[in-house]
Amino acid sequence: MLLSCKKRGCTDINAENYNADATHNDGSCSYNSDDSINIKIIPTFNNLELELDSVYNTTEGYGVKFSTISFYISQLTHQNDTINASSLYDFRDNGSQLLSAELDYKSFPSIQGFIGVDSINNHSDPAAFDNDNDLNIENAGTMHWGWNTGYIFIKIEGKADTLSTGLFDHNFSFHAGTDAFYRQFSFDNLVWEQTGEHAHTVTLSLSMSDFLSSDSNTIDLKNEFITHSSSGQFALTEKVVDNFINALSPQ
Repeated sequence: MLLSCKKRGCTDINAENYNADATHNDGSCSYNSDDSINIKIIPTFNNLELELDSVYNTTEGYGVKFSTISFYISQLTHQNDTINASSLYDFRDNGSQLLSAELDYKSFPSIQGFIGVDSINNHSDPAAFDNDNDLNIENAGTMHWGWNTGYIFIKIEGKADTLSTGLFDHNFSFHAGTDAFYRQFSFDNLVWEQTGEHAHTVTLSLSMSDFLSSDSNTIDLKNEFITHSSSGQFALTEKVVDNFINALSPQ
């Protein structure tokens, strides 16, 4: 009679000491602690990199200038591996950089995450988070509602010329938040670019032209120009969140 036996060793293919012959993980896996990843998000308009305060044209023929593109991305994961808790993206202050972490890029061939902040943290005291946490009130700044419990998940602001006068005197302000609009997304087959000896970067694109005009939802800035996610603004807030998620994709 033949008896099978388990060969012990490291069975994680992402580990430095992966053993292809091992059939039982003995907990000996080791990883390169120098590995790091970066995630960047580049806003675009009609496939060109967007610059804040520059003029772009919508499908309706309006001139538009974006002054603020900020949002929270939370719980980026792949299977049992986690990248972050919550990270604040602020295009004006930080450019295209979302986050960096000491992790192995090979652990993240795909990712899933959420736009916004989970309900527990969303209703926590913003002053109680560590000083280096993006949810700390000093770091969140105007991304936390002073008049309402919780964070602004997505903040898009700017000015539009809806009358073709050359005057950008029509403000728009989209502040999407509340637990109802905490939305999930996922990306497969990520392309990680080596940007250092042990550093890799993945770049996402945020198409602001698609944000304003997707296949199914168009935001008409002349008539749909403000939401603070109150009960009477549900329809526009939902459109803002749906269009935002559809506008985000890997490069």
